[in-house]
Amino acid sequence: MSQFVWIGSSGCLLPLLIIFNLLFGKFIFNSTRLWLGIEAILILIFIININIMARKISRQFSNPQGPNRAPGGKSYIPKGQVVDIQGQVVEEEKKLK
Repeated sequence: MSQFVWIGSSGCLLPLLIIFNLLFGKFIFNSTRLWLGIEAILILIFIININIMARKISRQFSNPQGPNRAPGGKSYIPKGQVVDIQGQVVEEEKKLK
């Protein structure tokens, strides 16, 4: 669970680290191989982070859960009925005008 919190909270810090390492990494590490290796690792972590967030977002839209959803994700409310915000069907005498 803690690794998912870390991945979600690193969204702004990781691109900053990539840019900082790209600009000043050679001076900090004094080795081109180490500098490029760390840059490659940071970019790989960033790509994995993007994929995880994209899956979470697409999962949220592809599998809607709600009181008016059938198992296939399709609505089963017949046409002509009024549904309030909470998903309850409004009776005939209480229909919104």
